[in-house]
Amino acid sequence: MVRGVSSQGETRKLREVVAKHAPDAYTPNLEYPQPGKYTISGHQLALHPALAAIAENPAIVDRVEALLGQVAHLSAFVAYIRTPGNKGGGAHNDYKRWRPVGSSMNWLFAIVPLTDFDAEYGPLLVSPCSHKLYRLVDPAARILDVAKPDREQAEPRPNGLDPTH
Repeated sequence: MVRGVSSQGETRKLREVVAKHAPDAYTPNLEYPQPGKYTISGHQLALHPALAAIAENPAIVDRVEALLGQVAHLSAFVAYIRTPGNKGGGAHNDYKRWRPVGSSMNWLFAIVPLTDFDAEYGPLLVSPCSHKLYRLVDPAARILDVAKPDREQAEPRPNGLDPTH
């Protein structure tokens, strides 16, 4: 977690840009701004100068490249708009082998919240070290495939939260 990546003024401008596109966001069976999580993706966001600055911010890029151990390439730019009253998506694992960024690539998500994760917008819970709970299906395969993390391998957390999500 990196704090202070942008000033309050920069963050406010970023929120304004995303909010402008919010009515066009995709969420089945909801109409903005009903409580929920709305998704905006595509190059129209990444090309906006205020938002493009996120993808080029050294405070983010340097850490991403350190974690990856190689030069980073942006492959997706998505804004998730959570409206007040959203209860979140529930526990999940972000490894999705059916997506183009599957296990044969060295990749990660960089999440840049533009609002606080609080009781009004819903919490963001991350399980430390859960990304290390992977098992290669066939280490000799040309395209690597990773099995879903095994919850039994996770160390129990003192607060009782599930450590794999």
